[in-house]
Amino acid sequence: MVQTKRSDRPSEGADAQQAETADTQKSGKGSRRGRIFDYGELRLLLLAMLAERSSHGYELINEIKERFGGMYKPSPGVIYPTLTWLYDRSYAVIELEKGGRKRYSITEEGRAFLAANQAVSDMLMARVAPKGNSKSPKQLVGAMDHLKRALSLRIKLGPVADSVIDQMAEVIHSAADQLETLLTAPPQAKGAMTSIAEIATPNAQRYLRRLCTHFHHRTPVVSDETSGQFKMSMGEVRMEVVGDALFKVTLTAFSAEKIPEMEEIIVRHLQETAVREVLEIHWQRAER
Repeated sequence: MVQTKRSDRPSEGADAQQAETADTQKSGKGSRRGRIFDYGELRLLLLAMLAERSSHGYELINEIKERFGGMYKPSPGVIYPTLTWLYDRSYAVIELEKGGRKRYSITEEGRAFLAANQAVSDMLMARVAPKGNSKSPKQLVGAMDHLKRALSLRIKLGPVADSVIDQMAEVIHSAADQLETLLTAPPQAKGAMTSIAEIATPNAQRYLRRLCTHFHHRTPVVSDETSGQFKMSMGEVRMEVVGDALFKVTLTAFSAEKIPEMEEIIVRHLQETAVREVLEIHWQRAER
């Protein structure tokens, strides 16, 4: 068995990004909707898996497939460039076995990088399909049947205008986005904290739109006319328009010490967005 050292050749990070994009597009998932991993998340997931045990590339592919109950299987064109990126950064080392097979193992640098992104890696490791749950919950089965009946009955009544079909598709996409966010939200760790601000303002929808637009350039945002949510490295932000004159912001931090920083970020962006209006923002904190 021969252990290879990191070479000085250029990183293949760009190749990994292109391969990941091509893989999602080949699966009909080139847009944000339905996307399994955001750019960079697959790297952390593979590193977390290598922290558990050394593996071959094909073993990692099959393990991810099992994690998602067979619903998603990354292609070799995604996995191997990503493993090369980890190797180039000295986060992983390669052991050459008989037949030229490569076994990947995490390095101390890799463990340090994983520790610096612990909250995100924990969330990714928790993002799995439930095991031993062959029967769908009856509430979900009933909801899906209701949706199918509504669509079937309406279609049978006669032709539907293209504009209405577009709106119907948008409603379904929006629901799918919100469901995906619920299913992929990280489990609340011990010591997590929530902070809530209920801000009286007649411009709640404007603040919602502005904050969703701003943070969309940094992280995926799920939103509709009255709500929005996104994840930060420190935790999760949820925003709601309540009635005609209330803007509610709920922050959930992975640890209590992160709450003040999250509050400061949101307050700063709200104040920058406010026009001829002084916002009174008071946070109420509670441990989860």
